[in-house]
Amino acid sequence: MNSRPVIVFLTLLLVSFGSAQVRDEMLLKRADQGKEGINPEEIVNFKSDVNVGQALTSLSELAKKLTGKPIIFDPQYFKDKTIGVDIVQMPWKTAMETILRASGIWYQEQQDYFQLVAVQGGVPQTPSGTQQTQQGLQGGQMMPSGMAPFDSTEMIAKSREVTISAIFLEINTNKLRESGVNFSIFRTSTSDLNLGVEFKGAGPNTGTGGVSSDIFGITASTSPGQLTVDVETALKIFESNSLGEIIARPTVTVRSGFPGRMQVGEDFSVKQRTISGDVTEVFYSTGSILEVTPKVYRYNNLDFIDVQVSVERSSLIDPATSRINKTQGKSKLLLLNGEENYLGGLFLTEETQVREGIPLLKDLPWWVFGLRYIFGYDRVQTSKKELIVILRAELVPTLEERVSQKQKNVLDEKLKEGRNDLKKRTQIDKN
Repeated sequence: MNSRPVIVFLTLLLVSFGSAQVRDEMLLKRADQGKEGINPEEIVNFKSDVNVGQALTSLSELAKKLTGKPIIFDPQYFKDKTIGVDIVQMPWKTAMETILRASGIWYQEQQDYFQLVAVQGGVPQTPSGTQQTQQGLQGGQMMPSGMAPFDSTEMIAKSREVTISAIFLEINTNKLRESGVNFSIFRTSTSDLNLGVEFKGAGPNTGTGGVSSDIFGITASTSPGQLTVDVETALKIFESNSLGEIIARPTVTVRSGFPGRMQVGEDFSVKQRTISGDVTEVFYSTGSILEVTPKVYRYNNLDFIDVQVSVERSSLIDPATSRINKTQGKSKLLLLNGEENYLGGLFLTEETQVREGIPLLKDLPWWVFGLRYIFGYDRVQTSKKELIVILRAELVPTLEERVSQKQKNVLDEKLKEGRNDLKKRTQIDKN
């Protein structure tokens, strides 16, 4: 009578153990196929006829997004090569290893990038292969016994650097409207890479529209009530007439394809409580923030720069509520070497409480017969400002060009010293 519950319990235990074993086998099989514990963003697919360079370019962008490390390689090396295998629902790193293995090369994971290497003693096999391998690469990947550096180092040496200069200009639109001045930013000519700023008087019938003469008297105007100047002169006009303010002029030099970030401001922290009950402190950035990712391309002997830019002007309004007043803009630009461009239309509204009324009497303490309330009042002043960010991109000479320039300078100095010595000797002989 009492043995029946025991038999039922043992049967249920065997069934649950068997189902758990089957489930574990399925999980292992799915993990073997790259389907368990893999972020869906890491899964890639390639057809066998895809060019190796195109596949590595896509994998490099994905690797940079997921790990912050791009794949450094020369696309010309894989110009006429296809991957030769179908990549179906495979994690990006496994796909990269498969493509490199089929091409007879391998990779090394450096601190900031993945470096391709040429294999002299045969390509590394899969873990089930029989070829001997050795540990030698960062990250635990297998490295064959005859590795010679590929051309990644040469590619890094030849990689370009870009200097991004920015000007954060904040225009007070209220004062600009009161002064009766309109302005517009334009490119001076089709062949010129610099920007120009044109000021115009707002009056319909008068030349300057009631604008003070010092604005239009800086340089010769092309027509009455109109002034065309370069950016630097325009900045001086804005600041000297209290129409605008330069809040930051950051400059950063970054390698092609790598991000750069500049911040002029401060960080504030917010305390948050986690599920476990711990209190963590999270920091947020405010101020003038510029993030750029330039990439240099060459087409028909013309170097141009693809710039991905993000600008932000933010400030902490109330520390108690952690409310941020933010103006943000993102764009992608194509710039030539030394070319200027701008981002505008980023408006910001600020409210400040001011005291108006009869001077001195409006600022009396409240206990002086309440006179401050008779002779003064509080007013909320709203000011509208526009943020304009002017960008300039310049290519930095390569390492080879810098070395040759340095050698040229040394040679010029030696020639100059020789001429000076010859001149001194000639003067001595004459004496």
